[in-house]
Amino acid sequence: MNKIKIMHIISDSNFGGAGKYLLEICKYIDKNKFQLFVVLPKESIIIRHIEKIQEIEIIGTHGIEEKSFHPKGVRNLLQIMKRIRPDIVHTHGCLSARVAANIIGIKSTIYTRHSLTDKSNGLKQLIKVFVNKILNDKVIAVSKAVYNNLIEEGVKTKNMYLVYNGIELPEKSYDIQSLKSKYGLSNKDIIITLVGRLEPVKGQDHILNIGEKLKAQKDNFQILLVGEGSSRSILETNIGEKNLPVRLLGHIEDVDQIYYLSDIIVNTSNSEALSFAALEGFSHKKPVVAFNNPGINEVINNNIDGYLVKFKDYDEFVYKLIRLMEDVNLRKKFGEAGYDKVSKKFTAKNMVKKIENIYGDII
Repeated sequence: MNKIKIMHIISDSNFGGAGKYLLEICKYIDKNKFQLFVVLPKESIIIRHIEKIQEIEIIGTHGIEEKSFHPKGVRNLLQIMKRIRPDIVHTHGCLSARVAANIIGIKSTIYTRHSLTDKSNGLKQLIKVFVNKILNDKVIAVSKAVYNNLIEEGVKTKNMYLVYNGIELPEKSYDIQSLKSKYGLSNKDIIITLVGRLEPVKGQDHILNIGEKLKAQKDNFQILLVGEGSSRSILETNIGEKNLPVRLLGHIEDVDQIYYLSDIIVNTSNSEALSFAALEGFSHKKPVVAFNNPGINEVINNNIDGYLVKFKDYDEFVYKLIRLMEDVNLRKKFGEAGYDKVSKKFTAKNMVKKIENIYGDII
């Protein structure tokens, strides 16, 4: 039996939620049934993660890096599609790929929406509705918030699927003392960690403001920021000027190490479709504190496995952090509840199985 050719196309150069989502598909998809091709920017960090997986053809190209649409990207993707002749094109934040697939006549196209967009009005809204109507792709929404967001943009419900993000449950443990020594962390400090690209949407500026207020009340904590991006320099400046106990660790290949040594995971994004970081924190039995925004509030059950705080209410955020810092049993209770939820509802294997079923529906 001939394998079904699936071409995934992603425009990210950095390794964020969309990259993790794609990585899980590459790991768990049935390779006896599907043949995967991954097209992405030549310099993308994602490449070194996917190349560890067997039976995946990686194709680097130009014209799609960090751009949803660009004529050069369309031209290059057309050439790749003509060579591969995929049965299904599955895109991630790349309008160029959707356009190219439409031009070349690929009937089975699908894209995953990994983010929330601001509600549009007037001409911009009309353009979104027009594009969605012309391209007529199937869409995977990673949360109910994204699903509703897509309806606002004129996507018909008959073209949409709701599939929550899924993650791998950690299989190995670490020596906590060795890790703390490796990263220069004190046993006296409570470790508060935010994992996410250093981009404005991820709200690292909020955790610095929270850290400043927390510092006025506590001195036994260290905040770790894991990720890389365009906000690094301004964050470094603010951390230095305010003398905050915050460290920028950059991109960490084995991020499980950081979750393992952390005591509390935080999410201060301005907008979040769902939050891989919260799920990953729960998978390591860590409590999560986050702003009560759409998407993230589908992951966290307030007062059960973490805390949801009104957006930009820094004083309340600090209060919730202190409660967890001072009560190890509460941290353990929340962490266990989060782990139980993730293991039942948010696993990578379940997510990929649902995506495989969608492929079967649309081909």
